[in-house]
Amino acid sequence: MTRRYQLWILVFCYTFRVVILQCQVAQTCVTDFSVAECWGSQVLVPNSNVFGCCPSCGNPSDVTDGPETEGCKPPSNCLPDGRYAPVQCKGNLFTGRCFCSDENGKRIFGHMWRDEADEMTCACSRRRAELEAQGRVTTLHCTESGDYEPLQCDGGMCWCAHPKTGQPTVTPIPEEDMTRLPCYSPSVIGEQYLRKCESLVIASGEIAEEQGRHGTNFLGNPAVTCDYDGSYGPYQITNGVAYCTGRDGEILGAWQATTSEMQGMNCSKYLF
Repeated sequence: MTRRYQLWILVFCYTFRVVILQCQVAQTCVTDFSVAECWGSQVLVPNSNVFGCCPSCGNPSDVTDGPETEGCKPPSNCLPDGRYAPVQCKGNLFTGRCFCSDENGKRIFGHMWRDEADEMTCACSRRRAELEAQGRVTTLHCTESGDYEPLQCDGGMCWCAHPKTGQPTVTPIPEEDMTRLPCYSPSVIGEQYLRKCESLVIASGEIAEEQGRHGTNFLGNPAVTCDYDGSYGPYQITNGVAYCTGRDGEILGAWQATTSEMQGMNCSKYLF
């Protein structure tokens, strides 16, 4: 066997291994997505969506590294490279809680009682936090524990996902064909993937964009925040005033603050 032939075998094996790691199950993507659907200077980037299975529009030069971290230190749960582990726990086994964390130790969506968190990964919450830190708009849906919901849609594509990794377990298909997926449940998902809060955020963004084209800015537009499961976030802002809200968007308690005074605002006492 010649050296050149051996080299080709090594290249093939490495390439095959990389593809498997990126897109373990669904090796193809059913989509007619093309560069014509990209905006401005965006380009069509192959294998850049759904764990490397599907193409999307983007500009690789715009991707920036995440925020710098001072490093994770005990008693926090740390990764070997000094980042905070996705799951952080406090308290004893019986009354303690575990929370999802970004790589800098900031608490993000997802929590469980400590005695029930043996299989908690926070993989979905961590991934969403990473994408948002890069300026990406994503609609991945996470469970209350920070894992992936069975059905995922993002960037116009939908797939059935492994709960711990988010990897497609079937071939990703366009969102309009979502009901054909085996993990689709009309009683759970309904007729559309986006939930009420997410739909409101997208609509508000479109209104703001349209106003920007005309040089106007209506300050009365509500500032809506959503959690990683698509429900309303812990606070909402209307007419410059922030309120603590429940998952349904209803105001909780009587506490409120103007946006100029909401630094450090914590509505968590209403959530547990």
